[in-house]
Amino acid sequence: MEVNSIADVITAVAVASLPIIAAYVSRWLKGNKRAETLVSVLPTLAKDAVVAMQKLGVTEAIEGEVKKSHAVQIVAKALSYLGFNETNEATLANAVESAYAQLKADGTLDAYPQASKTDDKQAEIAKAEAELASLKEQEATAQKQLDALKGAQN
Repeated sequence: MEVNSIADVITAVAVASLPIIAAYVSRWLKGNKRAETLVSVLPTLAKDAVVAMQKLGVTEAIEGEVKKSHAVQIVAKALSYLGFNETNEATLANAVESAYAQLKADGTLDAYPQASKTDDKQAEIAKAEAELASLKEQEATAQKQLDALKGAQN
């Protein structure tokens, strides 16, 4: 093997050590029942949390990152009830993202139409249009009264 740079050496060492690391992690997970339980229950909890947040999104206008953080909190709380008090936030967030992607791909989340925030600008425009219509009605009424007064003078 010809070594051209340090990057080639690092890559070769990483590729050679990958099976050893994978075997060690696999052996550790099999030996650690607590980790095995966490790995088996986490996807289910994450899916349930994602569906719960989607259902909540039907009635309340919550979006993206807010939903994700609430789903992560739901999973963390459920895990604490199961005795897993020390959980990695990034792991939970990844599980929630994975569950969301899977549920979105299989169409499960399409059953929950999301509420949207009312646009303040649109509300202001609607209010202004209503006021304009009212003013036009008042103008038409005043014009009729003026025409009636002019007609009465003649």
